[in-house]
Amino acid sequence: MSRKHNRTGRTRHAARFVMLEHYLLNSPAWRSLSLAARLAFIEMARLFVPGRNGRLAMSGRMLAEALPISRATAARALQELTARGFIEAVKPGGFNMKAGEGRATEWRLTLHKCDVTGERPSRAFMRWQDGKIHFTVSPESQPGLTGGPRLDAAQQYCRKVALS
Repeated sequence: MSRKHNRTGRTRHAARFVMLEHYLLNSPAWRSLSLAARLAFIEMARLFVPGRNGRLAMSGRMLAEALPISRATAARALQELTARGFIEAVKPGGFNMKAGEGRATEWRLTLHKCDVTGERPSRAFMRWQDGKIHFTVSPESQPGLTGGPRLDAAQQYCRKVALS
């Protein structure tokens, strides 16, 4: 039985996969990650679809259900990935008590261009050094959980720190 090919000679409906480049695997940031954080990154990369980076919805609870880990471990893994610069929060999640509904945080992989903000791939994990304090903040994220107005001075400071 032959496979059908498109105009470029590629087969249709090719199986999706997660590609981890050697520069990522050899980076000090990747080598310092816990196993749970590595699995969490692979799960986030599995969700990635071109054109939707910055809209990858993932909460600690969702990650704990996808992987055989507890919610606390899943939340620590997301924090570890953020601290090392592998992912950035674009839109913080929350829970509305009146409506009785929650929303997971929307993330972006720093390996790829952000489709929400148009920001280029930062690959902040390549600048990570052991023992140094790092801050990774997306320009679209808002301080606090209230969703109030952004603080311009704080936002500028976070951009300076993230770019240095």
